[in-house]
Amino acid sequence: MLQLPGDSTPRTPHTSSRFSRKALRRTAAAVAVPLLIASAAACGSDDGSDDAKGAPPGVSGSLDKQPKIEKGEGDPPKDLKVKVLKEGDGQKVKKGDALNAHYVGQLWNGKEFDNSWKRKQPATFQLGTGKVIKGWDEALVGKKLGSRVEIVAPPDLAYGKQGQPPTIPGDSTLVFVVDLKKIMPSTIDGKPTDKPQNPDLPKVSTKIEKNKAPSIEMPKGKEEAPDDLISETIIEGDGKEVTDKTKSVTANFTAKLWKGGKQLDDTWAQGGAPQEIPVAQIPGWKDGLKGAKAGSRVVMSVPKSEFPKQQRDRFKSGVVFSVDVVDVK
Repeated sequence: MLQLPGDSTPRTPHTSSRFSRKALRRTAAAVAVPLLIASAAACGSDDGSDDAKGAPPGVSGSLDKQPKIEKGEGDPPKDLKVKVLKEGDGQKVKKGDALNAHYVGQLWNGKEFDNSWKRKQPATFQLGTGKVIKGWDEALVGKKLGSRVEIVAPPDLAYGKQGQPPTIPGDSTLVFVVDLKKIMPSTIDGKPTDKPQNPDLPKVSTKIEKNKAPSIEMPKGKEEAPDDLISETIIEGDGKEVTDKTKSVTANFTAKLWKGGKQLDDTWAQGGAPQEIPVAQIPGWKDGLKGAKAGSRVVMSVPKSEFPKQQRDRFKSGVVFSVDVVDVK
């Protein structure tokens, strides 16, 4: 996911989005924790000390349902605590995997600060590569899909002295319960098209890099989007096609204002893992992605007229998107 104006939900590191709060609230973020997120009867404790000072708080609730986490008792632990509450039988998560997971995050005192269950969809984030908090990287790499894992992350493995105001104070110990769902595809697999790119659109690179957004070269001397929505596929995949009935796509995207090429968003910089994004919730996407197939890279120029009236001053020069469609729902 993505952090929206006025939205205090923690997101993957370096996340920031300038689009409507409602529009992207359910996207990756969820992971809402950079990096970062299961039932009362634990199968075991990775740190081997349930009864030690700062033991992980109790957790109740069945797998695949939102867990309830008790508040921590006494002083929080100074070391990472990891407890497998329910071990799954799926493959082990490896470094670099795009893990799709449901999770709840709360402070040691029991105050909840993030909850993918309330957004009604799991989040996807890349593990083991520094894209999430260190506590998640250390706790979840090597765990099996289908597992429910409790994590107690001390400040130095979470957000440190700075915290994530206003929801996470500095020097906070964080508690997560994470349900490991599945490994998601992380890059597109299409091929560049033979035709030249549309001169009315910025030039976008056709190089596919796992952890980096494509470059966008804004046209010189042109600082306003064309009046109409323009969309072009520059890398064409052969997967499922986006239609009028498509509800969401799993995608990475980068976005810039036409005027000055100001960077608005870049999901590659926010965790590296593609997110499930409802196509109707970002201006221009529903029509601009129509006909694109999974595996494709689509460039869209969205004029200010496509945005809600209250946002048009913010996007008055229009926005260009480069969208890598990894999967179509």
